[in-house]
Amino acid sequence: MEAIFLLKINFALYCVVFAVCLTKNRNFNIALVGLTYLAPLVPLGMTDANIERFLLVSCINFIFGIIEMVIFVLTERPEDTTFDKPYFQQLFGHVLPICMALVGMSFVARATGIAVGLGEGMVIAGLFFAGSVFRIWAIVQLGVLRFKFNIAFREKQTLKTDQLHGLMRHPTYTAMMLVILAYAVTTHSWIVGGLGTFSAWFGFQFRIHFEEQALEEQFGEEYEKYRSDTPMWLPFKP
Repeated sequence: MEAIFLLKINFALYCVVFAVCLTKNRNFNIALVGLTYLAPLVPLGMTDANIERFLLVSCINFIFGIIEMVIFVLTERPEDTTFDKPYFQQLFGHVLPICMALVGMSFVARATGIAVGLGEGMVIAGLFFAGSVFRIWAIVQLGVLRFKFNIAFREKQTLKTDQLHGLMRHPTYTAMMLVILAYAVTTHSWIVGGLGTFSAWFGFQFRIHFEEQALEEQFGEEYEKYRSDTPMWLPFKP
């Protein structure tokens, strides 16, 4: 009964935050992000066998879903959602593979009746905490002018090349992949976790390809030098 109560509380509170976020910023991208994390929060399907992972998935999506919604409420602008060819290109090539990975791994984990071991729980908690904090840290350093859902440039936007971005070109994506890995471990399946991780990685690589083209067009030689000197994912070159 306590588990069901907690699931319902997570679902209800998330719905309230989701509604507030949409009221503050009526944006399709925010709605898409919110729905991605809302789906695994639906409190249906829990049994005595899968109760541990069901609760784990609920808490992870509740926490990270709110983090992501707040980030996009603060950074999204109406003019960023253009619904043109580049927008749909990014929607299907970048966003959907990541959303499918998050939702798919969440539902597989929810249905898994294998108890969460101490070591497994520590790995999940470590990856999730590190990825969440790292993502917030990277976005705060990047600032609201530079961070956005779509590939777009705003007035007075400059190229970020210091702090975390002085160590790697895409720290916000690296952070998100740590969270993705936490989701993968919750599935307790090498196959599902591997497929989900690959789907998300593909989505980010798709984004990076077009984002770096746009950055090169916008900043020219300044970005070319930065890209040649700075690794993509990790703070060291292979």
